[in-house]
Amino acid sequence: MKVLNVILASMLALALGGCAHPIVIAPNTAKIERAADATPRIKANVGFYISDESTNREVTTAGGGGDNTRYFPYRDIETAYQKMLFNVFENVTKLKSPTDATAIGKDNIKFVISPDIITTSGSTSFLTWPPTNFTVDLTSNVRDASGKLIASPRVVGNGQAEFSDFKSDHGLAGKLAMEDALLKMQRALLETTYPGSLPAFTPATPRPASRQTPTVDRLEKLKSLRDQGLITPEDFEKKKKEILDSL
Repeated sequence: MKVLNVILASMLALALGGCAHPIVIAPNTAKIERAADATPRIKANVGFYISDESTNREVTTAGGGGDNTRYFPYRDIETAYQKMLFNVFENVTKLKSPTDATAIGKDNIKFVISPDIITTSGSTSFLTWPPTNFTVDLTSNVRDASGKLIASPRVVGNGQAEFSDFKSDHGLAGKLAMEDALLKMQRALLETTYPGSLPAFTPATPRPASRQTPTVDRLEKLKSLRDQGLITPEDFEKKKKEILDSL
């Protein structure tokens, strides 16, 4: 009797809470590209790190029809996140730990970058369970080789999909949100200032037209008077000395 009560209670909980359907929200890496007019890559070697705990963390958020969806956000973003970093920096190395001294020293890594991800989802449909809207709140924590936090740009990606879109891909809204977040983060990282680093190519800045100092101007006028014979060489040297002594 007790066993039956436990089973009935479990079934009731599932009925009230809905099911949690597994989905994959890994974005299409082919869409994570550099824009033709993007800022040049940052001249720095970086490492990126995602802990095993984060990789294995399953998240459950709302779907449609009272059901939920479950997925692994860090596992799904990893490949595209690394590609995004390659679009921003000269070289990218995956680290075994945020303080992987061997790799940091060997690859001359200046910065270590780790993502933080917060996801939300929902649906306007009461008849289908896949989410129709999805958000990915993405922060990239940038630390120097000593572990000091130097920047943490944050972006929010959004994705929407209706039944006609997701009927063959139940995680489509999540994938579109991931893609949107990564492209926004790419721009944010390119616009971030990094101590001791420059873009791989820096356009030459035109030098302003030179302006002579008053002293140089006076000496040149004095020389012109001498060359024209308007003053003697002795007067030239005397006046020249006076000008230089006044500095």
